[in-house]
Amino acid sequence: MRKWFIFLLLVGLFLFPTLVEAQSGITIKELRVQLWPEYDHPDMLVMHSFSLTEDSTLPAEFQIQIPANANLNAVAKTIENSMVNVPYDAPVANGDWITITMLIDDLANYRVEYYLPLDKNGASRNFSYLWQSDYHVQEMFLQFQQPPNSTNLSLSPTFPTVTPVADGSIYHDLIPGSVAGGEDFTLSISYDKANDDLTVSALPVEVGGGLDSSNDGLSLSDSLPTILVGAGVLLIAGGLMYFFMAGRSDNMSKKSRKRHSPSTASAGGNIYCHECGTRARSGDKFCRSCGARTRA
Repeated sequence: MRKWFIFLLLVGLFLFPTLVEAQSGITIKELRVQLWPEYDHPDMLVMHSFSLTEDSTLPAEFQIQIPANANLNAVAKTIENSMVNVPYDAPVANGDWITITMLIDDLANYRVEYYLPLDKNGASRNFSYLWQSDYHVQEMFLQFQQPPNSTNLSLSPTFPTVTPVADGSIYHDLIPGSVAGGEDFTLSISYDKANDDLTVSALPVEVGGGLDSSNDGLSLSDSLPTILVGAGVLLIAGGLMYFFMAGRSDNMSKKSRKRHSPSTASAGGNIYCHECGTRARSGDKFCRSCGARTRA
């Protein structure tokens, strides 16, 4: 029995450094946490954007914890300025938290976002945020989007950077800096808001393109019937004109032939050359002008 205990102790001592090394093989280079209450949903939109350090062991299974009452919205990464879904294992419940395991195979920027309920009491809004992770975070950034027409904002800790924007929202930024693995970071938020309007409804509507050439006037498919009708009218008019001009030309030709092909005899008994129309004298058997034989 004593030998088995020593054996198990040695195995545990052997595996412990390996487990520590596996956990320390991932370091979060940058973590951005964005908190947007009542943005496009009555709840709080929480967005975690992060990237790993260049010396992180990849590929690796990355675990992130979210509250059990969260409504998961996206697990993705950025590729060429576009968000692409990232496969992840079925969330595992653990008390008040849910663990999401995703595969990290490159140094792209990854994102996990979800909605959390706001504590509402009349016009009062309250929310608490907690970051828990075993991974070391080299640099942490926080941003809170204060909804338009909200008042009496209280942030703990205080966010020193305040940036108003045109739609009436106000951005508050905080840089806590480094957060060690296993160290918790908490944030408390409260404000008043007399209505349930969403921030997205206050955003200016973008009018696309103006007189863009691609949308100017009718499209080719819409104009095709008109074009065909116009072409048909032109063809008919052209045919009528050709028919009229051809008939006129034929009449002119007949008149010309009548003028330039005189008969051999006139009403007065004079004889004319049937070839050139020269008047023949009495007794001429051949035309004095062209030499053609005269006809009686």
